[in-house]
Amino acid sequence: MSRNQHHPARRRLRTALVSAVAVATAATMAACSSSGGSSPASAATGKVTLQFWGSANGLTKAVAAWNAANPNIQVSFTTDTTDAAGFEKLAAAAKAGNAPCVAQFDAQDLVTFASQGLVQDVSQYADQYKSAYSSSAWQAASPGGDTYGIPVEAAPNFFAYQVNLFKKYGLTVPATWTQLIADGVKLHAQNPNIKIMNYAPEDPSGFVGLNWEAGATWYKATSNGWIIDFTSPQALQAANVLQQLVSDHLLSNVSYTDPGIWKTWDGGTTLAMTTSTWQLPIYSGVFPDSDGDWAITTVPQYAVGDASTDSNFNIAGILKGCADPQQATEFANWLGSNPSALKITTDGATGYPGWFPPLADVSNYVDDVVPTKMIPQSNTAEIVSKAAAEVNTTWEYGPDYATMYNEMASYWPKVLSGSMTAVQLLQTMQAWTLNDLKSQGINATAGS
Repeated sequence: MSRNQHHPARRRLRTALVSAVAVATAATMAACSSSGGSSPASAATGKVTLQFWGSANGLTKAVAAWNAANPNIQVSFTTDTTDAAGFEKLAAAAKAGNAPCVAQFDAQDLVTFASQGLVQDVSQYADQYKSAYSSSAWQAASPGGDTYGIPVEAAPNFFAYQVNLFKKYGLTVPATWTQLIADGVKLHAQNPNIKIMNYAPEDPSGFVGLNWEAGATWYKATSNGWIIDFTSPQALQAANVLQQLVSDHLLSNVSYTDPGIWKTWDGGTTLAMTTSTWQLPIYSGVFPDSDGDWAITTVPQYAVGDASTDSNFNIAGILKGCADPQQATEFANWLGSNPSALKITTDGATGYPGWFPPLADVSNYVDDVVPTKMIPQSNTAEIVSKAAAEVNTTWEYGPDYATMYNEMASYWPKVLSGSMTAVQLLQTMQAWTLNDLKSQGINATAGS
């Protein structure tokens, strides 16, 4: 399965929002103070009305619950698409001074807005809430060290496999990527038409995950710009794993645009996948033949004893021009951590199926995420909780990540076909990203 942050069911085919600016400083963002996003009468009446734009199911009901309990801080919710058009609209509103106070971002979009000075640093209001959230989730809300909102959802990754087929082919549940490759080679020797995993030709998110889990980061924010490092030792380690999977013909390459994509797993022609909390509710409806034959474990590691995975995050970001950032941050924290809010947003019947809290302690919410009929093992809560706690905090997104990812996707079929190596892909993206950022006036230097 594709990684959560780029799977077609959730991926946004966006255009770049990056303007020709360097990373905005906290002082610049704090200086932006139009009245957009909250009611002009707030100072006189002691009451505020915050505007909130988002797209996830359940937010309408969550806002209603907040409003019922908080008469002095009311929230007006507008459903807005979180695709390219939606973010262009939001960016235009922020530049014009009439953006909402709060908007739903994923982590990579938040970095783009921060690089343009379109969100504001709310660290002075947010820091009091930090201990409730996982360190990786808080980092996602704090690119470059300044906090621009509150995390409201996480999507940690783990490994799913078909138990009976692993037994049939004599495969070991892989603790490491080396073991997974050995499994794939053993499987290929028995039946070259059956593959260990699927990497879709339009979706390089599996490679993103390999890099993230290895401790690589292609972007690193500094006080005066960005360090770009697609060829670090950790990234090259990830490239080595990918190259073995490709060169040994261990991957299926079924597209997510193919209506038969689910059959590659359900029919037993692909045996395993990396997957995430948000995807689990989907499977019970698309795996009729293999329902009940699946198990999950932690993602394969680069060495026995390592503890590292990747995750997507959604952030309730506070926009430039919000006149009531303290109240906006209070609401965002309620949305991300309050049990009443999370009961609404994590419940598949009222919220987004698989919406998972970004908290330091997720034990109260795990059981509602895992489909027990599909995955009948007894320790699923332990596996998911472990994944949530082991998201590698080295990874950072950069200001042109969305366009970089689309550029990488254009080369991805060549990598899967063997006409471009994984290392060549990294080298190509290193040069492309440096040129792209510099062409926009953003200070960027090469790492490795």
